[in-house]
Amino acid sequence: MPLGNNRVLGNPNQPAEARPHRVALANWPAAGDDPRTKTLDQLLGHTAASGYEGVEFGLPAIGGKYFPGETRSVAARKLRRALERFNLQLFGSTLHQRDEKIRELGWSDAFVDEMKLVQEMGGEYVSIQFFLHADYLNTGGAYRHDEGYLQWCADHVARMRDAAWKLGLNFYLEVHVDRITEDPAACCRILQLATCEINGDMSHYLARGFVRGALVENVLDHMGHTHIRMARQLGDLSAGVADPRADWQQEGVTWQAFQFMMRGLEGGLSSRTVVGETGRMHLVVDALGQDAALVPLYRAMARYADASAQGISMAVKSPDHLKPWG
Repeated sequence: MPLGNNRVLGNPNQPAEARPHRVALANWPAAGDDPRTKTLDQLLGHTAASGYEGVEFGLPAIGGKYFPGETRSVAARKLRRALERFNLQLFGSTLHQRDEKIRELGWSDAFVDEMKLVQEMGGEYVSIQFFLHADYLNTGGAYRHDEGYLQWCADHVARMRDAAWKLGLNFYLEVHVDRITEDPAACCRILQLATCEINGDMSHYLARGFVRGALVENVLDHMGHTHIRMARQLGDLSAGVADPRADWQQEGVTWQAFQFMMRGLEGGLSSRTVVGETGRMHLVVDALGQDAALVPLYRAMARYADASAQGISMAVKSPDHLKPWG
């Protein structure tokens, strides 16, 4: 069941347990210099043709490129109409909250305005990247011992969460390096102080080898939404996959990602959305192409979550038990 005022999203004409998970494209794969992103119609045409049902875009990444000179509200409405032409939907958006901005007067009003724009685009949730204070960047999680700072973070997470719920939006705090969720112990303490659901971008833990134990399991148990990117354990945060079918059969990064995510997918995601977020980083050159090639993996995760939401247990203990690419 969703935590707090988060709802099970999707088709309201179906019971919550029968609402299928959707697959969406995130900002990052779509943000590069690519012929498929030259115009918004080209990008949305690629998105629809690749099998996504929708997107998780934000105006800072999309608006300036495709709607130069327009007000944010006009750009939001134009993006929504463009998505509808391609039978796509904006399910939600990721918002970035920097420590120094939150310390300024009026930050909460600006945050509410951003969330209202997400609603204008048709979105039903916000996922928050809450940036670490500069003093704690690259310190190996030293902030986990600063109870005053953790309480300050939790207080502001609670303010953002409550503001989202007041607007009728689902709220997720994203797991991410250089954010207040990067350290599992600190993340769990913040979740104690400001209970909320997590956007489990678990590649950030997988790449650093954080794959087991009570702390990681607790984070996964709070997962109500997810971003998916292939990561190499103790290696690339954004790993290339030349042949996804062969990689799956060889128990490579695709299989490892699925196995790691299973606990978080149990019971279904309240967002009912699996977001592909392959990035142009490390050995990934064609982010948009690789993400599209991974849509079958995202669909397999969606199928697993659909079954679990209906009380059906799927045993996936071998690559032969589930073949995303046939």
